[in-house]
Amino acid sequence: MSAVATQNRTQAEEGAVAAWRMIGGWPLSFALVALGVAQQAIGHLNGDNSWFILFAERVIDGARAYVEIGDPNPPAAFLVYAPAIAAARALGVASEAMVVVEVLLIAWFALAASAAILRGAEVLDRAEEGLWRNAALWIALVAPAFGFAEREHFALLLVLPMLAAYVARAQGRAPASGLALVAGVCGGLTLCFKPYYAAGLSAAALVVVARRRTLAPLAAIENVAALATACMYVAFVARFFPEYFTHALPAALDVYAPARGSLASIVGSAPFLFNAALLVAVAFVAARSGADARTLVALAASAGFLATFVWQAKGWFNHAYPGIALALLAALASWLALRRGAQASAALFARACLIPAFVCAPFFAAAWMNAPGAEEYPGLTAQVRRLAPARPKIAALAAQLDVAHPLTRRLDGVWVGRQNALWIANCVAQILATQSVSPERRARLDAYAARERADFVADLAAGRPDILLVESAALRAWAARQPEFGSLFGDYERRGQAGAVEIWTRAKREE
Repeated sequence: MSAVATQNRTQAEEGAVAAWRMIGGWPLSFALVALGVAQQAIGHLNGDNSWFILFAERVIDGARAYVEIGDPNPPAAFLVYAPAIAAARALGVASEAMVVVEVLLIAWFALAASAAILRGAEVLDRAEEGLWRNAALWIALVAPAFGFAEREHFALLLVLPMLAAYVARAQGRAPASGLALVAGVCGGLTLCFKPYYAAGLSAAALVVVARRRTLAPLAAIENVAALATACMYVAFVARFFPEYFTHALPAALDVYAPARGSLASIVGSAPFLFNAALLVAVAFVAARSGADARTLVALAASAGFLATFVWQAKGWFNHAYPGIALALLAALASWLALRRGAQASAALFARACLIPAFVCAPFFAAAWMNAPGAEEYPGLTAQVRRLAPARPKIAALAAQLDVAHPLTRRLDGVWVGRQNALWIANCVAQILATQSVSPERRARLDAYAARERADFVADLAAGRPDILLVESAALRAWAARQPEFGSLFGDYERRGQAGAVEIWTRAKREE
């Protein structure tokens, strides 16, 4: 009996060793990279990415950003795609394909820099390095799912070296100066996407201060470099894109940012609940069994990014991605800490929390939209292709940008319009429906919306699109009541429909 038990124990131990080698091995690393690429190859980049690629292409071709083409987001939102576009043109391939390559290169750089920082500070356990690598590859390339190559995806990748530097300092190990500088520049670039991402960095920095019991780490190389990078970015924008401050930023502050969902809807959303539940589980384990610097830094950073999800109050899954990704890393660090001690507790945490969280993460980023043939508005692309000429000129009377993007690029079309949709009208309607506004503010909002309508009519008159997409009959009825639109549909006839979206083409007398 004893011999059998010993043999069973030996077989179990051998199985555990084999499993550990598998989940930390290079074959799985290559498989995860392949899965991330395949996910994009059979699917497509989402509407945000498609729009900002188009935005960047227009600017590269000479259009004035925020004048001839506009958006409430700062220049980093489209500039991040410029290297991929330049490479795509040089190689004669699609920009979308090169964007995927760009993400892969940035992911490799970010993970390599993070590992170098942790390894140099003797924080990264050699026996666990493979597991960290594969977990990071899952988080960086698979978990983003339909949010792949979003600004939040780039921001998460770039923040990793900065957090690695914080882990090293929290352990009392200063990173090499060159690596600390790299980490700081990456952290500064993260802030270029959205300044309030400072909440995540600040929360992680406070962990270092608390662990070291001194404010000295705040003056570390990476923090100075991050601040300098962010300041240089502001100066760069002021020099080369001054219209952002005069045209886009006022509308962003007055219209886009205040159009917020209710607090109840945000904290009741699936991404928030998932992120918050992970943080609670990790904090509970840390409180009972202690936590190392890796757990605490990732935990604090995730909480900071979760706060930005609540602050933005849009409820979009891409806004939630950085917080979720860092919560997954915190959960992994917590499990590894448990594993060094109580094996039973570690196994329970893995089964009840860690494994389900990693498996479920992509589904909080609309993974199903990367399925073959998936489309934001099923059947719309085929209908437009049937009705439109080659390389059609396309415009959209729509509140949401994904009505026309990425459809326009799928059809090798030409976008007619300086905006991606009537986002100002959409935001104004949301503000007026959910908030009490003063007469002065109401007048200011109405002025923004009237200017948008006038620009839309001018764009259609100048661009003469072949296809006019109308998001819904309700939006068409709203348009008919707007004096600026007048006989907007006089030059078009309704020829098709996909779901609620109507497809209008130029009337035959105009052809």
